[in-house]
Amino acid sequence: MRDGKMISLPASTRGFSEYAKGMIITIVGAVCWGISGTCSQYLCSVQGMDSRWVTQIRLICAGIILVIYSLIRERERFGQLIHTPKALAHCVIFGVCGLMFTQYTYTTSISATNSGTATVLQYMSVIIVLAVSCVMSRKLPVLREILAILSCLAGSFLVATHGSLTGLSISREGLFWGILSAVAAACYILIPQKLMKEWGSTLPVGQGMLYGGIAFFFLMRMWTRPLQVDLRSLLALAVIVVVGTVLAFVFFLWGTSIIGPARGNMVGCMEPLVATLTTVLFLHTSFLPVDFIGFGFIIATVFILARR
Repeated sequence: MRDGKMISLPASTRGFSEYAKGMIITIVGAVCWGISGTCSQYLCSVQGMDSRWVTQIRLICAGIILVIYSLIRERERFGQLIHTPKALAHCVIFGVCGLMFTQYTYTTSISATNSGTATVLQYMSVIIVLAVSCVMSRKLPVLREILAILSCLAGSFLVATHGSLTGLSISREGLFWGILSAVAAACYILIPQKLMKEWGSTLPVGQGMLYGGIAFFFLMRMWTRPLQVDLRSLLALAVIVVVGTVLAFVFFLWGTSIIGPARGNMVGCMEPLVATLTTVLFLHTSFLPVDFIGFGFIIATVFILARR
């Protein structure tokens, strides 16, 4: 305020502030997702848990948490959404084709290969999302986006394989689920864009997870599959549900609704960085100097996209 008059920021400054906010929110979501990947690897590889149970528990539990939160904080809008047939149908499609599809394919890819390889394969979704975005907007990617894609892929590759082409020796099953996880990741980013612009992030994600979890329970006949857990497994599942699912999806999808799906997916390259660091801390995996080069490429992606 100057001389009793309110000074308003220029439109360009306000736009940049909103864009920076979207970048930060998306990064937080990616960090949470990276932690989830490490916990999933621990449960599947160390504890021997079926990837289907990891998917089932995270979807149902996270869905219930977010639905209860929505009823407390947004009761009126919650009622409006469930009484809007088009929006409700969109939530069901998002839950099954986006959230359920993504969670199951990624977790199964981890169990069939490892966390690093599964992440590299999933990040082929960058190409899919950008291609769809370019077709829908009828324009080619700009130089900054091309550089970000290359940096994203190079960093993910180095972190996961240490630069060895022979390091990505995976089974046909692992390759199959890895490619499916890339398609699923693209779907879960693209499907809810209009839905979240109208209803925000919490309502669609909560209901989508709940619907996806219910569908998964019947599709996979989960009542026929044995489940054995101990205290460590329960703690890892709690981290996956709260940090790696509730916070990750809400923040990541909220951020991408601001900065756009293509750039949101590229900023998500922070995930393998966080997954590697948490793997070192909690699973005692050592890393080589080439990992730091990969970290540099991944972090460079964020700086490349930092300017609007």
